[in-house]
Amino acid sequence: MSQPAYFQPTGNCTHQTKIKASRFIAELFPVKNEDEVQNYLNEVKKREYTANHHCFAWRLGVGDDEVWRVSDDGEPAGTAGKPIYLVLSGANLTNVLAVVTRYFGGTKLGKGGLMRAYGGVVQEALALLKKKGYIPRVTLECHCDFEHANLVYRLIETFGAQLRNQDYAEGVTILLSIRTDQADKFSWELHELSNGLIKARIPSP
Repeated sequence: MSQPAYFQPTGNCTHQTKIKASRFIAELFPVKNEDEVQNYLNEVKKREYTANHHCFAWRLGVGDDEVWRVSDDGEPAGTAGKPIYLVLSGANLTNVLAVVTRYFGGTKLGKGGLMRAYGGVVQEALALLKKKGYIPRVTLECHCDFEHANLVYRLIETFGAQLRNQDYAEGVTILLSIRTDQADKFSWELHELSNGLIKARIPSP
């Protein structure tokens, strides 16, 4: 069985280390959207309210659908959030939030030292993280008359896609979720089998 191209966490994990008297606590969380990201950030900041910094990086999706953000939270620019993100992306990990809380110990580490510290503690945390393969998916919309609806449903089953929604207001509008690498083939077969009557499109925002 081939190794998955991407991974996502299945639970939280925590790891901490001390470097020149500064304590770095890395926490990794599985997230599905930006609301969950914000909830976890608020939780960490409330719990570790006496810390000097709460630096983070998060990543949702991959490829053209990827969304990500980083924060140095008062550390010198580029020394915390980006190194954390690079560890996550280097491990092909997505749908994840990594927060590193720092309690300053009185000794400055310099830019290089900070980059190694923030990236390093997250790298060490990854060894403790439970994860599973992540398969990028895309949502497609098909509109057809009632007569051809079963054709769409059969293809959904054939491709192992997931039926997301169906609306019978004017004809039939079907929303489905399918592996990104199968979307073009699904669209082409649907076009061929319906003699060009049905198209599968990415729905408008």
